[in-house]
Amino acid sequence: MKLNQSVAELRFTTFHQSLDYEDFVEGLKPHVQTDENGNSVGVTYEPEDGIFKRACNAVQTDQSKDIVECIDDYLQKIKGYENKREIPTVSGKSSLFVWWKEGNSTISSRSTSSTCSRGEEYTPSPMNIEKVKLQALGKGCENNWQAYAQAFINAVKEEYGAIADKRVVLIIDEINRGNVSKIFGELITLLEADKRSQGAHPIKVMLPYTKAEFEVPSNLYIIGTMNTTDRSTGTLDYALRRRFAFVTLKADESIIEKYYNEAGNRELGDIAVALFKDIRKFIENPKHLCGDMSIDDLMIGHSFFMAEDKEELLAKVEYEIIPLINEYINDGILAVKNTQKESAFDSWLHLTPIGEAEQDDPDEDER
Repeated sequence: MKLNQSVAELRFTTFHQSLDYEDFVEGLKPHVQTDENGNSVGVTYEPEDGIFKRACNAVQTDQSKDIVECIDDYLQKIKGYENKREIPTVSGKSSLFVWWKEGNSTISSRSTSSTCSRGEEYTPSPMNIEKVKLQALGKGCENNWQAYAQAFINAVKEEYGAIADKRVVLIIDEINRGNVSKIFGELITLLEADKRSQGAHPIKVMLPYTKAEFEVPSNLYIIGTMNTTDRSTGTLDYALRRRFAFVTLKADESIIEKYYNEAGNRELGDIAVALFKDIRKFIENPKHLCGDMSIDDLMIGHSFFMAEDKEELLAKVEYEIIPLINEYINDGILAVKNTQKESAFDSWLHLTPIGEAEQDDPDEDER
């Protein structure tokens, strides 16, 4: 897939070791139940959409129509029990009655299959209107009855034609820091272009908690970022690699030059570019570089060399660049003798390149 047209919405998340399927797709979350007067009546566990599912839903929401206004208008249509509507649940396997009593801050709802001796207008599942609106906007959720709230939102969208097929981008930072198989679960199959909603072989799966059929829209674009030098985490498994195109963003001195040219600070730019070239030469020195990592994996990013003044550049060298290179040396990624290391670090702390002789010290024995 090529993202060659304007993006309607951008969403961002970061993977980490504690993230799992229940956070990313959907899971059961505890919710305090309240009655119409706001009094607590207990705790239930209700399905709640995760980051990925909300991004998929955003693809199908038409932002040209004010969903909040649509909800307000729909409430007028279902004002009073006599004007109740029957709407399908999220799974589509059953239905709900929904209605609104004027002046109430909640929407009344009840399963069409439920029976109650407390009267036909009794609502065991009141949905807070403001929270339903937040859920419709993707900015929150109805704490007590999220699945019912989503069914209500879907009914409103259907009523007012507020269904779209827009481009949404989900950026996953540090994608290799999470347990990808655990996070995506069965949905890893649906990431393939031909398995999506408009693909050649579209597939739907039944989600474990809502029991709703789910598909990944073709207009959801996923961008994962990762740093290949992160040794504290595992690499991506082949199953995920097959579903992504990989692009290496290399450290580029021309970007440093452009930054300083646009800032009108050519003098500092010359110093920064000289440091960039010198550090690159230090890392890729055949006598230093060892292991299976290349210069593209290890080279310090160009943003580390961009600063507003010499003091900021020096701070980046002292507190960001040198400690990272020192870690490379301590971890055995770079084989550098102590004298070479100290000489290099001292030169860089003075914002000057190290000499040719120091780059290639003939003394092989000293450590």
